[in-house]
Amino acid sequence: MEATSDILAQYQHLELSGNLDLLADLRRENRELEKIITDAALLVSYTDLSTMLDYVIAKILDHFVPQFLAFLVHPPRGDKIREYCYRNLKETDEQIAPMYYELFRRRFERNPVSATFAELSEELGPDLFDQNFLKIMPELVFPMFGIGGLYGIVILGSKIVGSSYTELEQKYVDRIIRFLSVAMQNGLHYESSITDPKTGLFTHDFFMRRLEEAVSSVKRKRQEAGILMFDVDHFKRFNDTWGHITGDAVLIALAETLKRESRGEDCVARFGGEEFSVLVLDCNGEGLMIAAERIRRAVEDMVLVAGEDRLSVTVSIGARIIDPELSMNATKLIEDADKALYRSKMNGRNRSTLFVKGLLDRAKSLQQ
Repeated sequence: MEATSDILAQYQHLELSGNLDLLADLRRENRELEKIITDAALLVSYTDLSTMLDYVIAKILDHFVPQFLAFLVHPPRGDKIREYCYRNLKETDEQIAPMYYELFRRRFERNPVSATFAELSEELGPDLFDQNFLKIMPELVFPMFGIGGLYGIVILGSKIVGSSYTELEQKYVDRIIRFLSVAMQNGLHYESSITDPKTGLFTHDFFMRRLEEAVSSVKRKRQEAGILMFDVDHFKRFNDTWGHITGDAVLIALAETLKRESRGEDCVARFGGEEFSVLVLDCNGEGLMIAAERIRRAVEDMVLVAGEDRLSVTVSIGARIIDPELSMNATKLIEDADKALYRSKMNGRNRSTLFVKGLLDRAKSLQQ
C-alpha cells in the first residue's frame, strides 16, 4: 500500500511540474519525426516534378487543407519562374506576380529561416503587397534551398478548417519542404540534362532511348506504336529573310504547338536543327496519321509576327508504325520515317506520309 502511495505521489509531482505534458509532447514529436523520415525516403526517390508535388500535396492533406498553396521555382536554365498553384489542394491556373518571388528571394538570402506572412509583411513593408496577392490569404512562407543557394519559394495560405497552423504542423511542412527542395533540384537538373535548352523538348538522345524502350514494349505486349518525324518547310527562308532571332521564334512556337497537340504520355523531341520527332504510344496506322494531321493543321494555323510581317509556318511529316511482327531497331525505324518525310517533301510539302514497305523490301524481309 505504501509503495502504491509513493508511485501516486511521484505521478502527481510529475503532473504538477508539467513534465508529463513535456513527455507527451516528446512522444508526439518522435512520431512526427518517424513519419517525416518515412515520407522523405520515398520523396527523394522521385525524378519527375509533377510526381513530387502530387506526393507532397497528398502528405499535406493528411494533416490539413490550405486554401491556397504555391510552389514558385526558378529552374537552373532560363529566367522564367515556374509556378505550381493549388486552390484547396486542387491545381489552379492562378498566378503570383514575379515581383513577389524576387521580394521573398532577397529576404531569404539574407535570413534563410521560414516565417509567417505577418512577420514578413512587417519586416518588408505591408504596402508592397497588393490585393491580388492578399486574396490568397498567405500565412506561411518557406524558402527552398539547393546546392547553389535559394531557387524556390513555397507560400501556404490559411487553413480551410481550424485556426492558425500549430507548431507541429509548421514543423512538418518545413521539414517536408526541405526534403522536397533536395529532390526537386535533382529532378530539375535531370530534366535539364534530357531537354533541349532552346525549345524545352526532349533531346535526340533521350528520344532514342524512349524509342528503344517502346520497340521492346511493342514486341513484348504485342501492341502497336508509331513515330512522327517533322521538318519545317523552307526554314532557311526564315533565317535568311527575317534573321536568326525570328528563326528561333519559329522553333519555339512550333515546339509549344507540338507539346499542346500531343498526349502527355507521348515523347516530343527536337531531333536536330529544324527537325522534330514524336513517339506516339498505343496507336495503329490510322491513329498515327490522325495525330500527324492534327499537329500539321495546328502548325499551319500558327501566326508569328516579325516586325510588320505576319508569318505562317508549315511542316512536312513522315510517319512510321512500330509493328510487333517486324524485327526492327530504333535506327531502322527512324530511317523509314525519314523516307516517308522525304516523300512528303517531294509531293509538295505541308503534308503527312505514312511509310509503307515496297515490294522489294517485302521480298527481302521474306528471305530473312
